[in-house]
Amino acid sequence: MEMETQIGQYKPLPGLVSIPSVTPQLLEHLYHLAAQFYRAAPWRWFNDHHPFAIQCPPEDTPRYAIVMGSGGEVFGLAVYDRLEDVRALFTSPVSPRQLARMSTWCVLFFEEAPAVSFEDLDAITAHDWPVAAPHAYPVFGRTTADQEIALPTKADLLWMEGALGALLAYLNAQREVYQGKVEPAALTVSVPRVDGEAHVHLRLLAFEAMFRQDLGV
Repeated sequence: MEMETQIGQYKPLPGLVSIPSVTPQLLEHLYHLAAQFYRAAPWRWFNDHHPFAIQCPPEDTPRYAIVMGSGGEVFGLAVYDRLEDVRALFTSPVSPRQLARMSTWCVLFFEEAPAVSFEDLDAITAHDWPVAAPHAYPVFGRTTADQEIALPTKADLLWMEGALGALLAYLNAQREVYQGKVEPAALTVSVPRVDGEAHVHLRLLAFEAMFRQDLGV
């Protein structure tokens, strides 16, 4: 890190630990949830046609999460703030690059260690945060208009904490009850968070319904 700073050719990536008021306890919990999510491998059952509407807490405006990885390339979770952004992925005539400039979204994806900031790698070692595999370091971020990954907000991380807990609860039930078969779902679950229990409402949308303007969530 010192060498790259002295050379001045590369700007060190800022870490999650540098986000104001984000505590090591919150990050540790997120790393535990991310490792569980990776090991659950939801991309074996879910793809772009299985969007989740997630409200954390239930009275909040929903965000829309899509599991990434069914194509075998990028694994994780893409989270859109508006249903219109999800619809645009499948209906807009503009290119994905143009769409990226029109809106941003929150993302969790898994990569090898170089994708993580030096600050966060140091924190992983110092606090012994879990990583599911050498190629599965969790990267939390928010996209920019230049298609780069910037730091998420604290609100993004708090939402992700609740959403990952709810998704893991749903995935466990999915395997036990439906043996991996995707079924429509609408449930409210209580999940542990660093600041106490939280209720999260999760709904697996019917893909066709995404394109109905009268869709209620």
